Amino acid sequence: MSRPGKNIGIVLAAVVLVGCGGSDEGAGSAPGGSSAPAGSANRGVVLIGFDASEALIGALGQGRIQGLVVQNPIRIGETSVKTLVKSLEKQPVERRISTGEALVTPENYKQPEIDKLIHPARAENVSNASLSGPKSKKWKIIVIPKGTTHEFWESVHAGALKAAEELGNVEITWMGPQKEDDRTKQIELIQSAVAAGVDGIAVAPLDAQALVEPVEAAIARGIPVLAFDSNLDSDRTVSYVATDNYHGGVLAARRLGEVLHGKGRLILLRYAVGSESTEQREKGFTDTLAKEFPEIKMVSDSEYAGPTFDSAQQKAESLLTRYRGQFDAVFCANESSTFGMMRALEGAGMLP
Repeated sequence: MSRPGKNIGIVLAAVVLVGCGGSDEGAGSAPGGSSAPAGSANRGVVLIGFDASEALIGALGQGRIQGLVVQNPIRIGETSVKTLVKSLEKQPVERRISTGEALVTPENYKQPEIDKLIHPARAENVSNASLSGPKSKKWKIIVIPKGTTHEFWESVHAGALKAAEELGNVEITWMGPQKEDDRTKQIELIQSAVAAGVDGIAVAPLDAQALVEPVEAAIARGIPVLAFDSNLDSDRTVSYVATDNYHGGVLAARRLGEVLHGKGRLILLRYAVGSESTEQREKGFTDTLAKEFPEIKMVSDSEYAGPTFDSAQQKAESLLTRYRGQFDAVFCANESSTFGMMRALEGAGMLP
């Protein structure tokens, strides 16, 4: 798969209000035949997502997107490195550190504090450091993202480098799989890091269970491990640094309920089995809909987008074909699934 350009952006979860597309309904009607939501940018599509990019923020400014739940990837990377170093230096650390989330709308996206969140710094998903060779600093740690394709991880990398620069005593090696389904690569990187004698490991686990054995093996060798972005089914890591993904799902559901005025039909396009962060987003979203918006009904919730933009687009196109005219909304739980859905909607003529 070729990587989309930089302007594609980071979308870690999205809600799309999708109409029948291409119908001849009046401008005041939503595709399902109901009245269009007040304030909707155009009949047919309302998009709410997780995280931001130039393309998405541009669409938000045009009214094509009605909300983005954004994380703070700089803080995730920075806090992960600083917390791991504190653990190495035998300082107390919190077991769970939340890095925050916020809802961005067409009304607030130009505010200075919001602007910082939606235009984070980035560093390339490559590292000049190596696992082999002598240490150049007091501490040598490896930071392992879920993948090296999505722009989100470039901002996490920028945060990790920021921490290393501020601390001055830690050398960062940034390595990860290309695609976000390569659990074997993450396991190999952990094992290689242990063999190379690193001082600590920070990892964003692709699978909450599959990474437990290699992580606990590293810990047994005296190497502390910190989980970030997604958690592990282990109580032996020094800390877990991440967005409150469940609450992010709550924010997305409430924004969707507001836009739909509490009524509509929904497709949930899931991301991947075992991804703790996106599963928490999905759970926060569905729990909130069931509790607060019982008249928003689920049409499909059993399909998975897969790890790439292309696999997500293919799955999205299949869903659009199968359920066209039968649903009003789609929720996607990460960047690649959301962008794939967005491309499918554009191809189907469902976007304003």
